[in-house]
Amino acid sequence: MAYDPPSTIDPDGRRVVFDAGSHLHLAAKRPWLLDEIDTILDTVAHPALHVLDPEGDRERYYRESPFPDGWLRVVVDYSEDPAWIVTAVVQDNDPRG
Repeated sequence: MAYDPPSTIDPDGRRVVFDAGSHLHLAAKRPWLLDEIDTILDTVAHPALHVLDPEGDRERYYRESPFPDGWLRVVVDYSEDPAWIVTAVVQDNDPRG
């Protein structure tokens, strides 16, 4: 049976997955966010702010974080189909400026 990773649809109608690469990155960098995959996917589906990432075919999605530190930033790579979540991080500064 094939593994179907958790996924969502971004505001432009593109499928985005939280795949093995997404899992490995968070496990190494911010393992506590592995309990928040639904929140991460929901940030991509319903962002408060959506901007291009400085790196290539990537985009950033932001929502005010349900965590005490500020904003959740999710980076998605669109160079492959389906697109995949590169990372997620809670940042303390407001990305709107």
